[in-house]
Amino acid sequence: MPLRLASPVLRDRFRGVLLGLAVGEALGAPADFLTAAQIQERYGVITEMLGGGCHDVAPGEASDATAMMLCLAESLADRRGFDPEDIMERFLRWFDGTPRDVSLTVRTVMLSFRSGTHWDLASRRAFEILGSPTAGNGSLMRCAPLALLYCGDAEERHATSQRESTLTHFDRLAGWACVAFNDLLDAAIAGEVREELPSIAHTIDEEDKRVSATLREALEAEPEEVQSSAFVLDTLRTAVWAVLHTGTFEEAVCFSVNLGNDADTVGAVTGALAGAVYGEAGIPPRWLAPLQGRERIAAVAERLADLALAAGD
Repeated sequence: MPLRLASPVLRDRFRGVLLGLAVGEALGAPADFLTAAQIQERYGVITEMLGGGCHDVAPGEASDATAMMLCLAESLADRRGFDPEDIMERFLRWFDGTPRDVSLTVRTVMLSFRSGTHWDLASRRAFEILGSPTAGNGSLMRCAPLALLYCGDAEERHATSQRESTLTHFDRLAGWACVAFNDLLDAAIAGEVREELPSIAHTIDEEDKRVSATLREALEAEPEEVQSSAFVLDTLRTAVWAVLHTGTFEEAVCFSVNLGNDADTVGAVTGALAGAVYGEAGIPPRWLAPLQGRERIAAVAERLADLALAAGD
């Protein structure tokens, strides 16, 4: 659908998705694991790149969502398609670099994979080790590059979104949330996210009604009903609500990160969707200026645009 757009517009929105993800994560990092009340007491309202917090990031420094997104995006660009083994090897190199933040689910998967478990079995092994569902937001936070590469191919986008999620998250609820989110990104890049949301929810009805119900709730929920947590449906609902009920990139991301709790991840997911709507041009320059890795992120977005446009010719 977005391939109807003129190339400069599409490229601006592709960059907006990936840069928006990184900006949202960096803005939310100081608020990670704080409640909304604690944020208010410590910072007032977060509207600037502050740095600090439990991960002790520098202003403009993102964490695991941006790093894992780049692993996926650069694999897609280098391999010119979805190569799960290559993606897992990139995740492992990132993990071995002692990152500031790694979720328990992802850490368990990476340790299992490093010890010799086949990449296709590592998330199942982690599920068995942890003994609990793994429908966290750790795959949702990184899945956006698939929406870019496969923006003109819904069937491939659905298949790869679900499959990429299972590399770390065995619970298929996380995968269907990724499918829904990447469909929303596709619609948002085309400027039709609100109009297309009901049909996206209808499509997901056949696969997981919990996900489709979450999309519909985002249209109608009151602000006090929106909550931030590491549960994938809470993150999806918050990001969609924030974009649909605000008028700028800044308003959407500020709403999400100031909810606290899993603020950096919710900020990343909101930032990706808001970036699809408003493009790079809609991201405040004062947030982009200190963003670490900005050129690398923009470059891979351009490479994915090249591939998507070539596939659409």
